[in-house]
Amino acid sequence: MKRLLFAFCFLIFSQTLVAQKNRLDHNAYDGWKSLKNEQISDFGKYSVYEITPHRGDGFLYLYNNSSNILDSFPRGKNALISHNEDVLTFLIDPGYDTIKTLKLEKVKKDKMVKDSLGILFLEKDSLVKIPNVLSFKIPENESVIAYQVFSDSIIEEKPKRKCKLFNRKKKEKQIESKGNRLVILDPNTFLETEIKYVTDYGFNKPGSLLYYVVQKTINKKDSFQLFVLDLENNKTLEVQGNFSSIKQLNFSKKGSQFAFMASNDTVKENKSHSLYYWDLSKSTSNIIVDTNRSDITSGLRPSIHQKPYFSLDGKKLYFGLEETPPDSKEDSLLEDEKAKLDLWHYEDHRLQPQQLKELKSDEKENYLSVIHLKENELVTLEDDTLKVRVLDQGNSEIALGVSRERYQGSYNWSFPWPSDYYKVNISTGEVNLIKEEVGYAFGLSPNGSHFIYFDPTEIQYKFINTQSGVSGCITCDLDSTANLQRDINGMPHEAGTFGIAGYTKSKGSLLFHSEFDVWEFDFETQRLSSLTNQKGKQMNTELRLRRWDYDSTYIDLKNVYLIGFNKDNKNESIYGFQLHGNHSHLAKLNETQHKITSVKKAKENTEVIYRKMNVKDYPDLYLTTTSFEDERKISNTNPQQSEYIWPTVEKIEWTSYDGKELEGLIYKPEDFDSTKSYPMMVYFYELYNDRYNYHYIPKPTASIIYPTEYTSAGYIVFIPDIRYDPGYPARGAYDCIMSGTDEVLKKYPNIDSTRMGLQGQSWGGYQTAQLVTMTDRYKAAMAGAPVSNMFSAYGGIRWGSGLNRQFQYEKTQSRIGKTIWEAPELYIENSPIFHIPEIETPLLIMHNDGDGAVPWYQGIEMFVGMKRLGKPVWMLNYNGDQHNLMQNANRVDLSIRMRQFFDYYLLNEPAPKWLVEGIPAIDKGENYGLEEYEED
Repeated sequence: MKRLLFAFCFLIFSQTLVAQKNRLDHNAYDGWKSLKNEQISDFGKYSVYEITPHRGDGFLYLYNNSSNILDSFPRGKNALISHNEDVLTFLIDPGYDTIKTLKLEKVKKDKMVKDSLGILFLEKDSLVKIPNVLSFKIPENESVIAYQVFSDSIIEEKPKRKCKLFNRKKKEKQIESKGNRLVILDPNTFLETEIKYVTDYGFNKPGSLLYYVVQKTINKKDSFQLFVLDLENNKTLEVQGNFSSIKQLNFSKKGSQFAFMASNDTVKENKSHSLYYWDLSKSTSNIIVDTNRSDITSGLRPSIHQKPYFSLDGKKLYFGLEETPPDSKEDSLLEDEKAKLDLWHYEDHRLQPQQLKELKSDEKENYLSVIHLKENELVTLEDDTLKVRVLDQGNSEIALGVSRERYQGSYNWSFPWPSDYYKVNISTGEVNLIKEEVGYAFGLSPNGSHFIYFDPTEIQYKFINTQSGVSGCITCDLDSTANLQRDINGMPHEAGTFGIAGYTKSKGSLLFHSEFDVWEFDFETQRLSSLTNQKGKQMNTELRLRRWDYDSTYIDLKNVYLIGFNKDNKNESIYGFQLHGNHSHLAKLNETQHKITSVKKAKENTEVIYRKMNVKDYPDLYLTTTSFEDERKISNTNPQQSEYIWPTVEKIEWTSYDGKELEGLIYKPEDFDSTKSYPMMVYFYELYNDRYNYHYIPKPTASIIYPTEYTSAGYIVFIPDIRYDPGYPARGAYDCIMSGTDEVLKKYPNIDSTRMGLQGQSWGGYQTAQLVTMTDRYKAAMAGAPVSNMFSAYGGIRWGSGLNRQFQYEKTQSRIGKTIWEAPELYIENSPIFHIPEIETPLLIMHNDGDGAVPWYQGIEMFVGMKRLGKPVWMLNYNGDQHNLMQNANRVDLSIRMRQFFDYYLLNEPAPKWLVEGIPAIDKGENYGLEEYEED
């Protein structure tokens, strides 16, 4: 009896607590926090991360993994822990309010308050702060720190001297510099070295050397000098001479070689640079490539748009060559005397918008080349139609050549986008065709011996031996129950596969994924085996191989883990391989009702940090080891969450009208009452059920509703999966969304079927606009960036890429599968604009004039059509903003307006003024109309 009484009292108490919780709205956004930039020190002693509010000042946190002590630093960011774990270095932001005040006072950017530098000496727990810091760097394997302190327009005048002869004054040189003061700090000795006028600096990987560039302007002429500081011997090496430009400096990976670009040209633009090489065991550097070389192709010169880099073994130096620009001619015309046009030509491989979008990249075009350092032989690897990818971190004598020249024009209406693939000899530059017109290629093995690709017609992984030219099939003997093709959900193109994981070094074998498992193919024996023993398929769990680090070209199974996603219960697991001689056994290390992200291991130890989340739990940071036996939560990002009504989530399954087996997600407020009537929001895109464990923090929206806020406000939120058949996307949306709504109403009869709303963005926005032409079941709808007219959209441009939109309708997301000439009836059936007379649902549209994905005239067509026919419709155009809103003020505004819109129609809240009266252009920026409408 006492137990029953206690249980009853606890239930009443719990309900009271929930009843006292707050409801979320836009007022909660600014204080809600996010965790980012998490890292673990090399030996696993420390973890560091930042927690920042949406608006305001955040904290940098340092957690001692051994002692469980947590320390914090206000406004800290961008922290680095030294390799030896003795120093934490980070920047300190001036503060949100400080910056905001300066912006309101219209202080120029170069006069703004700068960051400070924080240096925490961990063993002594001593913090040093240095103001006005521009940047800092620490080497990968040492503790030394270099940082730059801001110097405002350095001008140095030399002391004036009187000339005794005829008593004339000799003009003295005035020195100016665009550089700043560089400070090098040794944390072991606390000795500092200061260098003036520095414009660039950087360490080699071991931390034994530091380069820096000094810039001076003497009598209006720029002068650059390059130095390398030997930190171990406290000796400075100088590149002899002054230059008019020094750029693109780089150490070899082992740190004993150095390359850079430098020029002595006095012209201001298009300076000609030479490539310098420096073996740092010697005292001087040498020009290794300039236009005077006999083996350089005529008309080419070293390019500053490609940073030179060394092969891992240091035997090769890769760099770029570019076409020498013609001498500039004196312009005799005024700007208003020149015609300004873009000429579209039918034989252009790229449309003009794409060319203009890629103009800056084209202006920097260069051809990858290589110097074989021992032989001093130059080989040009690329040309204007062939791009080259080096293998094995530059060590291999073979590279992969890729050309899309023959197919680029068809990318506007075809998919997948094919390319031709070539074997390139690094030593000779010889190019040999491997295979033409490949849509799904995975490149060459690290030694260049095998080319891997996926054949979507035969649904097989295949290879070509680049030495013999012999082709082979990797998966032809694979069990037919193993699925190799991705689910493209009715898109009318040949589906790709799940990708390769990499190559083993011991066998040189290929590791790749099927839908559920990991496979190994031995090129020598031609044997295919399942590394996971097909356990993924048996468990209905997708297994994906991950490396603890990616420093090596090859995969070592001792240095990997696997993440498993169970398709039934949505749990995620961590697996490892237990190796037994030549065999391996898959072992589950951890399982959780969360989504796992950001798994990171200490370089030199077994400590691991990772994040996990579900609808209730924010993706906080956890500490464990590679065995995953125990875990410890080491962050608490949003403790205030307990003060608010939060959602719960459940999976729902049903069969659509057309017989499709479907899943969806239902979000309810935690205080859900089966006796109370609720409105429901239906949000959708395509497939969403795998996001069961996603966590949505309260924040301003870029385009969609979040279940967190809407359930807190008293809504049920339903997110159905949508399955499509080629040619009929509108029918697919209707079939899945309507049948899913039926199922939810059946399961929860207390949902008010007269108070239901629709919301979608982009493809979801199209489906929203289309669905309200097919049913009046929903009381209000919001469509973000919707396509309304597939005819006009078909011929339009995706301004973000410059591509024509035809491929989207014929091959990908829009799923028509035919041209407008082949099947105009399908374009009519699937275009909302042709069915506007059927609309009875009030529609709110957002379409922004900076949209680079869906031309904003699509929103205009829908708006004007509905306006003409007297249908209630509103359109929001956030000036200059993108497909999904980027500006925070616009995101907040949209969040408020969407809530006001749906609250008015579904919660019977008062209408805002903008909904009733609009906002005249003359009031723009002054009157936002967000206040409650009051009748006169």
